[in-house]
Amino acid sequence: MAAFAPVRTPLRKRLNFHGSNPACHRPYKNMNNYLKYFELYFPRNTSSRTTMPMPMHCSSKKSRAAAYGTHNKNPNREKRSRDGSYEREMSENHLLPPQEIELKLLFEPEAQTVISHHLAAMSMERSQKKRLITTYYDTPDLQLKQAGLSLRIRRSGNLRIQTLKTDREEGQLAIHRGEWEWRIRHDRPDMDVLSDTPYGALITALATRLTPVWVSHIERTTHTLPYNGAMVEAAIDEGYVQSGNARDPVRELELELKDGPVRAVYGLAVALQAIAPLRLGVLTKAERGYRLFTGKQAVPVQGRKPPLTGNMTLAVGFRILIRSGLNALIDNQSAAEAANPEGVHQMRVAIRQLRTVLQIVENRHVDRSTLRLFQTELQRIGRELGEARDWDVLCLETLPAAFPAHENDDHFRMLADAAQLKRTATYQKIWHELQAPALTALVLSLSLWIEDASFPEGKGGKEISLGHVAPTVLDHLQRKVMRRGRRISHLSPKKRHTLRKSLKKLRYVASYLEALYPANRVKTYMKHCKELLQQLGKNNDTIVASTLILDLRKTHPNLAPIISVFTSWNDRRHHQALRALSPAWKRLRRAPLFWHE
Repeated sequence: MAAFAPVRTPLRKRLNFHGSNPACHRPYKNMNNYLKYFELYFPRNTSSRTTMPMPMHCSSKKSRAAAYGTHNKNPNREKRSRDGSYEREMSENHLLPPQEIELKLLFEPEAQTVISHHLAAMSMERSQKKRLITTYYDTPDLQLKQAGLSLRIRRSGNLRIQTLKTDREEGQLAIHRGEWEWRIRHDRPDMDVLSDTPYGALITALATRLTPVWVSHIERTTHTLPYNGAMVEAAIDEGYVQSGNARDPVRELELELKDGPVRAVYGLAVALQAIAPLRLGVLTKAERGYRLFTGKQAVPVQGRKPPLTGNMTLAVGFRILIRSGLNALIDNQSAAEAANPEGVHQMRVAIRQLRTVLQIVENRHVDRSTLRLFQTELQRIGRELGEARDWDVLCLETLPAAFPAHENDDHFRMLADAAQLKRTATYQKIWHELQAPALTALVLSLSLWIEDASFPEGKGGKEISLGHVAPTVLDHLQRKVMRRGRRISHLSPKKRHTLRKSLKKLRYVASYLEALYPANRVKTYMKHCKELLQQLGKNNDTIVASTLILDLRKTHPNLAPIISVFTSWNDRRHHQALRALSPAWKRLRRAPLFWHE
C-alpha cells in the first residue's frame, strides 16, 4: 500500500462506519475488531492470485478454462478488424459474451481533490482527460430496454464508439454485463456490426424506429491502477445526463476491472472509502437517463430466490446467498430514499435475510469477530428501517382499517396528521442514513470478505456440499422454533416476537433450500409456516400500534378521545389474533419435515 503512504491520518480517525452526517455520527463500539479486519485488506505484501474467480456455474478447472481461457489470457481481449476498428472477442465456444465488470461510487465536490491525488499516486502512468458525449438509442416505447439491452454512441473528438450492453447479471454487486464495442464513422447506429452478436436480428428489426432518447455530457479523468494482482481503470466522471428539458447531475467514480480477480475492485473501493466519504452508485447513467425520459420514480424490487443445488459446495452456496441479499439491499435503496414504503420494507427484508445467512456462517466459521461486526451494523441499519416501517403500517394500514368511515372526521384527521408527522420524521432519518457512507462501507466490506472467506472442509480436505449441510441447518432452526413456541398462547409479547424472528429465519432458509427437495414435500410445510407467521405478524402489529399510539398521546393530549376509541378497537383485534395462534401452531408442529422424508 505504498500508494497510500502520504496519508498519515490515524486509521482509527479515518474510518467512520456512520458517515459524515451529524445525525449518523456515533462512535463505533467495536472499532478494534474492525481495524483488525480492515488490515486484512491492506497487506504489506500486495502479491495476490492473478486468475479470474471461477464463475458460479463452473465447478472444475476444465470448465473454468472454457469460460475464461488460459491463465494469462484475458477473455475480454480486443482484436483489430479489417477496417481498422476494435472489437471485443467472445471466447471460442461463444458461451460467454465479453464482460464489463465495474463498480460505481458517488462523492461530494469537496472529496474530489483527495480522490484525484490518491489515484494519481497509485497510477502507472499520467491520467487521461476526455470530454465524452454519449447518446442512447431506443424506440419510443423502449423495446430495447424491455429486452434488457442498451445501445449507445459515444463521441470523443472525432472518435465515435458504438456500444451494445446487456443488463447487470444477477447475484453480483459489481456490475457484470455483456458488452460489445465497435468504432464507427457516423452518428447513427451501424446495424451491420451488430450481426455478430446474439441480439443483432432483434435490433436490426427495430432499426427504422430507433431514435435518441437521452444524452450525457461527461468530463472524464482516467487512471490505470495496478492493485493486488489486478489492473483496474479508475475514471472520475463529472457532468450531467439530459432527456428533453430534464437534467440530472453526475459526479461519480467508476472502478472497472481490466484484468485479474474481482476482489481487487472491492478492495480498492474499501481503500478509497477509508480516505473519502463515498457512496455506492445504485443507478447507472443509462438507468438515470431512462428515468428522466419516462419521468418515473424509483420502484422497489423484490429479491429473487437465488439458484441453489444440492451438489453446490457450501462455500459457493453461501456466497450466492450473501450476494443475493446485498443486491436486494442496494437495488431498493433508491426507492427507500424516495420515501417508497415498499422500498423500505424490501431493504429491511434483505437485511434480515443477510443476518440469517451470516448467523449460519458464523456457526461454521473461525472469523467470528468480523462476522459479528457485520451483524451489528446490519442490525443498526435494520433498526432504523424498522422504525419507518412501523409508522408506515400504522399510517397506511392500521388507522384506515380502524376508522373506515371517518376519513372526514376532524378528530381522525388530527390523529392521522400527528402520525404522519412522526412518519415523515423517520423517513428524514432514513434519507440521511442512506446518504451517509455507512451503508457503502458495510456493503463493500462484506462483498470483499466473501471473495476471500474460507469455509470448513470435509474429511481429507474435500469440500462439503450444500445438500450435505442443509438437513443439519434446518434441524437446528426447527428445534429453536419448537422450543420457543411451547405454550404459544401464554407467551409474553416479547417471547412471541422472539418466536416470530426465529420462524422467519427458518422460513428464509427453507425457501433457499427448497430447490434441493421435491416440490410436493416442501409445499405443505411452507404453507403452515407462512400461516403461523401471518398470525404472529398480526399479533405484533397490534402491539406495535399500541406502542406508537401511546407515544402520540403523550405529545398530543387533545387526541385522548379518538385514541381511546382506537385502543378499544386494537384490543379486540389483539384478542382475535391471539386465538388464531394455537391452531396455526399445531398445524406447523404436525407438518412433516420435508428435509427428512
